[in-house]
Amino acid sequence: MSQHLLRLIPALLALSAGAAAQPQFTADNQLIRPKDYREWVYLTSGLGMSYGPLSANQMSDASPVFDNVFVNPSSYKAFLATGKWPDKTIFILEIRSSASHGSINKNGHFQTDVVAIEAAVKDEAHIPDKWGYFGFTEGAGKLTASAKIFPKSAGCFACHTANGAVDNTFVQFYPVLLEVAEAKGTVNASYHPVLTPTKLVQIISEQGWDKGHAVFEEVQAKDPDADIFKESALNLMGYRLLAMGKKPEAVAVLKLAAARYPSSCNAQDSLAEIYEANGQKDLAIESSEKAIAFAANDTKVGADRKQRVIDGARKRIEKLRGQ
Repeated sequence: MSQHLLRLIPALLALSAGAAAQPQFTADNQLIRPKDYREWVYLTSGLGMSYGPLSANQMSDASPVFDNVFVNPSSYKAFLATGKWPDKTIFILEIRSSASHGSINKNGHFQTDVVAIEAAVKDEAHIPDKWGYFGFTEGAGKLTASAKIFPKSAGCFACHTANGAVDNTFVQFYPVLLEVAEAKGTVNASYHPVLTPTKLVQIISEQGWDKGHAVFEEVQAKDPDADIFKESALNLMGYRLLAMGKKPEAVAVLKLAAARYPSSCNAQDSLAEIYEANGQKDLAIESSEKAIAFAANDTKVGADRKQRVIDGARKRIEKLRGQ
């Protein structure tokens, strides 16, 4: 074999791999299940996700499933460049069961058996509506080599069309790609981004507490149970603002946390610490006293944490009164 042909082999192999990492169909237009999808680009994993109201069984389920999402490499590269999904894009959704106790693991969940594999495909030559959805599962975990497209009456069509952040896809759950789409201006106008602690801290630090509070109220009107209102999220934002030197803004966020969680010893303890950092000695003492008083009946924290709150609050009071 000539040296010229030898040099061509890697390129030919790359071309072959690229073709294989695109949607492949049978003669009767069934999608062939790609076997090497785990060599594609991994996008994200979800744990126990559900797009509808939870049933009683789901709420008590101790073994939520993992959703792992992969996309073919050429489409991923195109999205990074344009913020759009090109023709011949194929996503694979791999659903796996979970377990908690195994080997050295005692808490949390790890992935186990494949439960199902599904695909979302953009292929104008094979799919009249551009996007189609396929399932490769028969029974419990039994995979098929190919699959027919789901009928348009299937819920996935309407759900993806109405709720996808980019095109018909749930880019809102792929944080790296959502940043790309936002930068490229390709996010669907109907999509409302999730407000995260990092984004809200940025708003408050750059535009002040009045703007941040207005955003809080706007989110509360739309979704009063949003994650941004969790005590842990508010606590995190307060300390981030403190680290940035935004002491009055940190106080404002922790006051909001204390108001939303009026029986929390931890909220009062954090507020006391922020008051102290902001030079508000009397308020720091007052919140420290509340933290001690609330600790006795706070059922959301363990005994060790309660004792740390009490000890820390007492030391803070002693220190501030001795100044």
